[in-house]
Amino acid sequence: MPSDKKTYFTPKSHRWSSKLPASAAVRAGDLLFISGQVSADANLKPSALGDVKAQARNAFAKIKALVTEAGGSMADIVDIMSFHQDVRSMDTVFDVGRQVFKKDFPAWTALGMHGSYHPEFLVSIRAIAHLGPGKKKCATPKSLAWMNKLPMSAACAKGDYLFTSGIVSADAAGNTVSPGEHYAQARICYDRLRDALKAGGAGLDDVVDMICFNQDARGMDDAVNCWCNEVVEGLPVNRATSYTCIAMTGFHKIGMVGVYRAIADFSPGPRVATNLPSVHWHKERIAGAAKQKEGRLIGISGQVASDGARNIVARGDPTAQARYCFSQIRGVLEKHGASLDDVVEITSFHKDPRAWRQVMQVGEEIWRKGRGPAWTPIGCTGLYLEGYQHEIYALAMV
Repeated sequence: MPSDKKTYFTPKSHRWSSKLPASAAVRAGDLLFISGQVSADANLKPSALGDVKAQARNAFAKIKALVTEAGGSMADIVDIMSFHQDVRSMDTVFDVGRQVFKKDFPAWTALGMHGSYHPEFLVSIRAIAHLGPGKKKCATPKSLAWMNKLPMSAACAKGDYLFTSGIVSADAAGNTVSPGEHYAQARICYDRLRDALKAGGAGLDDVVDMICFNQDARGMDDAVNCWCNEVVEGLPVNRATSYTCIAMTGFHKIGMVGVYRAIADFSPGPRVATNLPSVHWHKERIAGAAKQKEGRLIGISGQVASDGARNIVARGDPTAQARYCFSQIRGVLEKHGASLDDVVEITSFHKDPRAWRQVMQVGEEIWRKGRGPAWTPIGCTGLYLEGYQHEIYALAMV
């Protein structure tokens, strides 16, 4: 399945990125994928030290410059994911977002992290813009009315795609529901997710990519079991969506232990799932990679270093584990008739945030410097099995 031509953006302001197998932004079709932007000069030297508001302004300014260079505007942004060194700074970054987005707010998922490229970066903001024709539709149902106080929409749709904000266990006023309880919160979040999808004109059958963030890695089983055994019970494995689980430091309000974000594709289906027997969840209702039959976007579950029997591969070797993860991504893509050349975005999650350099060195075996995917490396607190050093989540366009 051949890809349409991709356009890579790595301007002089991102000179540091030109030395890596990554791009500041990648356009494929109508979508522009923008890597996590930080407050840095052209050599990745941190700026506005200790000032999260200034760093957020600088990150959004970089996003604006990239989307403008690609021929769009900030009004075309449909999805934001922000990573915060201190979860208490989220509201400050939202305040900056109110100055950036005046109406028709994008979907926005805000997450705690424990590191980025450099310890002085307080926030990293990645984005997706839709530069094609059509009107952006932003919707927030009554059950998620608390989002109306923030510069986010529960669902943001344009063209073939819909993005949801990070769904949390909260009532309409924003109060945490079932604080600290992973399974109970998962149930509530999946109900709210249905509400958000419906408000945007989509349903669960349109979802091609799911990602779940947990405050405690031990809550991943509750999140996945609720999804597989209740939400998509009876769904054939070959019709599953991708599903990624990552543990992060925290979320918007105390007591929230899970955040759930989805991408839907309105292209004609049915959804097609691929997987490999070399991943331990291959018989569950979780795809290694999923797309709508006639769609272009492929959601790729976070790939990890274990075999089909849960044995850790290359324990203690971050380089070898990264190489294994990329081989898994290659394998599920090949089953869709695609390849690693079709990957347009990577978010790599690292137990040790310093490991991003080693993982990108492996990326040099795959992509040219300055012409790879939009790539955001993030420090996380936990992955599903002890021994994993990274989880590599990706999107591809065919």
